[in-house]
Amino acid sequence: MRRTSVVVCALVVLSMWAVTPGLADAGIGGMFVDVPTSHPAYNAVRDLVQRGIIVIGAGGEFSGNAPLLRYDAAQWLSAAIKNVEGTRTGTDLTPRVTALETRVTALDATMTRELQAVRAEIARLSQGPGTAAIAAAEQKAQTAFVLGVTGVVLALAAVALALWF
Repeated sequence: MRRTSVVVCALVVLSMWAVTPGLADAGIGGMFVDVPTSHPAYNAVRDLVQRGIIVIGAGGEFSGNAPLLRYDAAQWLSAAIKNVEGTRTGTDLTPRVTALETRVTALDATMTRELQAVRAEIARLSQGPGTAAIAAAEQKAQTAFVLGVTGVVLALAAVALALWF
């Protein structure tokens, strides 16, 4: 007798669950009570619910024919913006950033070598006579420094542009 009552209760619960298909999985990936799978907006509604942008009503009801309130629109837009900000998808910038980092490193190494060569030239000239030669070496050093710094700044700007655009 007890076993029969358990089976009957289970069947009642199961039949109630079958009557309200939206309750079984909150409308996600299954059926909405009021949006047939053949509806053109079905996949879009399901996707927005899965992403947490749209919250459906109790019992799996979307209420697609109800007017859109500004309150609802504000909540949906806020959730969509948070979703986009949290998961920037589309273009993988890792290869571009890696290539730019490699170029910046190479530029830094070149600038360091050039600066060392200029310093050596200045040290050599400072031991011997000739103020004109020293002035020329100083000019080379300044030019090399400005060009090196400009290259690094341009490379950093390129990295920033690649990350944001």
